[in-house]
Amino acid sequence: MSRKKYNLKYKRQRCILSDVLPYEIPVTFSNRHFYDFLDSARLNFLNGNYSWLKDDDALDAIIRIITGAGPNPEIQTTTEKRYDNIVSISSFKKAGKKNPEKRLTFASIPFAYKIRHKENAFRELAICHPRNQLQIIDLYHKHKELILYYCNLSPFSIRRPTSVTKQLYFKDRTHYEKLSKDNTGVETYDKEYENLRSFFVYKEYSNIYKFYESYKYHRCEKKYNRLLKLDISKCFDSIYTHSLSWALINKESVKENINSSNRTFAGRFAQLMQAANYRETNGILIGPEFSRIFAELILQAIDRQVAHLLDSKNGHTHKVDYEIFRYVDDYFIFYNEETVKDDVLDILQVSLKQYKLYLNENKAITYDKPIITEITRAKQRVGILFDEKLKYALEDVEDAPTTDPDSPKPKKGSIYINSKSLITQFKTIIKECDVNYKDILNYSLTIVEGKCEKILKNYYQASTTHRSEKKLIDAMTGVLDFVFFIYSVSPRVNTTIKLCRILKVFITFLTRKDTNKDFRHLLFKFIFDNVTFILKKNKTKEYTQVETLYLLTILSELGKDYWLEVKLLSSYFGISKNDAGKYINNYELNYFSITVLLFYMREKYRYDELRGFVESLILSKYTSATSGIWKDAELNMLVLDTLVCPYISSRTKSTLLDLYGFSDHALQTSIINKRKYWFTKWDDFDFGKELDAKQSQEVY
Repeated sequence: MSRKKYNLKYKRQRCILSDVLPYEIPVTFSNRHFYDFLDSARLNFLNGNYSWLKDDDALDAIIRIITGAGPNPEIQTTTEKRYDNIVSISSFKKAGKKNPEKRLTFASIPFAYKIRHKENAFRELAICHPRNQLQIIDLYHKHKELILYYCNLSPFSIRRPTSVTKQLYFKDRTHYEKLSKDNTGVETYDKEYENLRSFFVYKEYSNIYKFYESYKYHRCEKKYNRLLKLDISKCFDSIYTHSLSWALINKESVKENINSSNRTFAGRFAQLMQAANYRETNGILIGPEFSRIFAELILQAIDRQVAHLLDSKNGHTHKVDYEIFRYVDDYFIFYNEETVKDDVLDILQVSLKQYKLYLNENKAITYDKPIITEITRAKQRVGILFDEKLKYALEDVEDAPTTDPDSPKPKKGSIYINSKSLITQFKTIIKECDVNYKDILNYSLTIVEGKCEKILKNYYQASTTHRSEKKLIDAMTGVLDFVFFIYSVSPRVNTTIKLCRILKVFITFLTRKDTNKDFRHLLFKFIFDNVTFILKKNKTKEYTQVETLYLLTILSELGKDYWLEVKLLSSYFGISKNDAGKYINNYELNYFSITVLLFYMREKYRYDELRGFVESLILSKYTSATSGIWKDAELNMLVLDTLVCPYISSRTKSTLLDLYGFSDHALQTSIINKRKYWFTKWDDFDFGKELDAKQSQEVY
């Protein structure tokens, strides 16, 4: 399929779309509408001040909330060449004019949440406060050239920004092109965006598994006898923010001239990372792309030091005696002699320690020739298995009557998928290749999605008299039985998105007008039962898992006959009734849990009581906020989403604005009506399109 390109106009706010959010967020949440607001309001962070186009009091109030400036900041009117009406807030009056760099220490509390990392372990991700996101825009805009310069000095790095994205590539796409003559009910999209992924263009590999299949990897496999794989232990948690200045300038010089170093690019970036993480100097936010860039700048300096010392101290030349590839914090060391490997490890450990970083020696794996990893072997066998088992066979109807001997013969189709056999053979591959489910699950589900689309395409190529809808539905049930089994072993956000894409393929097919209603109900009921099983299995304990929130969202795609019972829905979020019949929450619901729950319930009558309880939980978050409501990223995003949520009462919205100091009724109405969306798309939601957007963002 041909790819087309579109030249992008540079906008400084563009990084807000890609570089400030983790990939692992609910499908209902994005920064797209926030970006639209920043662009239309011309809201910027410049020289320690927030400035925007003058409009009305409602806009001023909204910007006070976004910037955390409080209800009554000092607002000044200025002018700009292109605009006559620009207003600004001086955000850091205490900093004074003598030390404007301290303005970047405007600290905020990030919204931290957890996702599943290992079977019994979780990783904490974070979204920084919108006001810090504005500061990141300013940093990218002012220092993008320096970021590119310092990120392209390492001889080892294979994932690094190389230029600012200037072109958007897309391909015309339809899931089931001409599956039937009238194409009734088939959902199509004109464009599928492939690499509106990041502010920068990345080279050389956007995904680690692309490296395994690359020419460089195969060349090293021929040249060297051994490969050592290892990584940095808790890299992002261990990074000391001041060490960026050590990496880009010089540790001794920085320690002797701290104030001067704060005014450099490295000092500005470090202060911003601290501000976004509530003044923490040990550890950086995990999840956003700007954190990976911060880490890359430090690791690039370490790479250069390692290469220099190996050459000058040990006489080992890179690409002659050894070869190192680093993908973020993962190292691939090719070598022939054990002494070379030992020297590499010694110098790498010493160099990392200077920046308070350490290798994870427990995860080190050595491969001898032929250098093929367990994962590569497993993926190859899984591919063969799916080629054999997941297909819709087509063949010509030889004895079909025809009036035109040159016309193509009609086709007959057949399909049979045995889920039990698939599961057994898949488990055998896992066991014999000595890999974990998580190692190949994402790959496997991606292949299954493509096979499902091919099955439906072939089904419609068979003539109506030579195909069986019942056999197709039986096969689809078999596929889903297999998919739900392998998914439930190790649910993660990536794999949940893949699962949802497979479900969406089948749901789109089943909602066609010509699909048998009984067959539709049979498969919808199968999907519903399996999703509810997963939800019951993953009930909220300390927090709701982002991965299963996706499944709650896709349930709403099944229609009105498949809404969850109130008791099951509430129990999933850790909400129950006490002896007096009143709702209580056993665990605190975070921003994502609340918004997805509201999105799912909508205005449905059956959920009225539960929705009222959720409104009370929202208000309690603000009345009990110990650190204040202005600098908390979670409360900031939640209040904006709540104000425009069509399923929240006007009384709750008014109470929230009272808490923020905006008590005038007319002003409250104007604030609420100013925008339709902020971060959550409450209505007109296109699940398939959002899944396509998520897939295009997967870069790590």
